[in-house]
Parts: sequence; C-alpha cells; structure tokens
Amino acid sequence: MKRGPLIAVVAAGVVLLAVAGLVLWLLQRPPGPQAVAEDYLRALVGGDADTALDLVASDSLDPSLIEAAFAGATATISDAEVTGVIEDGETATATITYTLDSTSGSGELMLQQTPTGWKVAPDGLGTVTITSTLGDAAAIGTAVFGVNEPVLLLPALYEIDAAPVGILTGALTVAVAPGSAATAALQPQLSDTALETASAQVQAYVDACTAPADAVPENCGIRVPWAADLATLTSLSFRVETAPTLAFAEDLSSFAATGGVLVATASGTTRDGAPGTFTYRSDDWSLRGGMVFSGNQLVLSVD
Repeated sequence: MKRGPLIAVVAAGVVLLAVAGLVLWLLQRPPGPQAVAEDYLRALVGGDADTALDLVASDSLDPSLIEAAFAGATATISDAEVTGVIEDGETATATITYTLDSTSGSGELMLQQTPTGWKVAPDGLGTVTITSTLGDAAAIGTAVFGVNEPVLLLPALYEIDAAPVGILTGALTVAVAPGSAATAALQPQLSDTALETASAQVQAYVDACTAPADAVPENCGIRVPWAADLATLTSLSFRVETAPTLAFAEDLSSFAATGGVLVATASGTTRDGAPGTFTYRSDDWSLRGGMVFSGNQLVLSVD
C-alpha cells in the first residue's frame, strides 16, 4: 500500500528534472538570426559600437578604427526594425527598415551560422571610398584612414575631414547605410593656421640647428668658414638675430624659410697653436625643402 505514493513521487521527480533540462537548454541555446539582427540594429541605434561589432562575423576587421570613427558619428540610425527573416540552412536574410539623416531606408542584412552562433555578415557594415585633391588621408572622428580605398564603417552619418586636421580644411557629411557603398570627394584648402603651425615646426628645427655644437650642423643651411682662421675647431655657438620667415610654394610641394640673420662664434686652435675665437655673420640664412601631407601630419623635409 505504501509503494504507490513512492512511485508517484519518483515519477514526478523525473518530470521535474525533464522540464528543468528543457528550460536550461532553451536558456543556453544561441539566439536565432532574427534576434541577432534585432540586437545588431539595437546596438547601432544606441551608439554601442562594441556590441555591434561583436555581432559581425569577421576576423579581419580593425575594431579600434571602426569604433573611433563611430564615436565621432554625427547621427546614428533610428526607428530600426526587422520586418522579416528567411533562413536557408546556415545563412539567413533579414529585411530591415530604418531612418538615417531624416530619410527612411530599407535593405537586407545577411546573417551566417558560425561556431559561436548566428552573426551578421560583414556586409552588414557599409563602406565609403574617400578621394582627396591634397594629402593621402582623411579623418573620421579620431580615426585616420587612407584615401582611394573602401573604408568599412558601421552604419551612421559621418563627417569626413581632410587630413592633417587643423592644417587642411574641407569636410563632407556622408550617410553610410547597411550594405551601402558611399563616396566622398574632398577638395581641401590650407587652413588659416597652417602657416603658423608649420612655422612652429621650422622654429623647432632652427632651435636644434643652433644648439651649441663641435661641428657645423648638417642640413641646416649654415656655413661657417672657421677653417680660414682656425686649424682645429673646438666649439660653435650661435645667436639668431632674425629667424627665417616661412612661405609655402604655390603648388604646396615645397617651402622656403628665408631672410634669417645668424651669428656664429667658433672657438678652437689657430695655426700658430694659440687658442682663438672668431665670429661670423650671415645676413641671408635660409632653409628650403619639400613638404607633404602624410596621414594626419604635415611633414617638412629640409634639403
């Protein structure tokens, strides 16, 4: 008479364990393609680049650059919705709608099955190809990209600046939609502060050239005829009476810093073996060289 309740209790226990196992399996089951597409869109709307990129299936992305660009986006997509999903084995297609730059858009997100679950295919990002009439780079947010090649970006509205930023001006706003290929043609101009910034570089170079030395510094435009008066040179010191004034060539391929006045004092031993000190003055001290806009820098090279 006591065996029946015992069997019932044991049987109930088996049922409870089976239900618990089903719940655990459901909780641990990777999300399906619709949930992944929705999570991806939600991350884009919320400006969460880290989460969005974690949902993209690609080992070749440079997340640091993409995140730096996305952090500078002027607007993200909004009103994003997955309107349908079609699965086909290990791939799926999600149809989506969204708003970007006050314009309604629609498209498709391709998803693929990976060892860690469903992921958005790389074309869930967009690309922009930047061209520039001056320089070899452009800046988006704090990220600097090369020109003339597609740049992968998370969907958003971006302002693209000519680089070097602060030296060149000229910016364009570009909408990058999911799976789209946008273009941006920059036509930079020198900023009002470009000459001032470059002059600071020249001044730093002048300071290095005129530091105390035991030989005439090379690539400094300095000529000291100490050998006319000294058999051996022990030290050189300089006094800059007038710093050279910087000017850019019209085609921005070279520079000239001219009109400098430099006084050099040379100490050493004369030909009769006595110590001697002689002073030389140059009223036309100049520096000349090339200039290139490389990455986010203006690089001056002295001939």
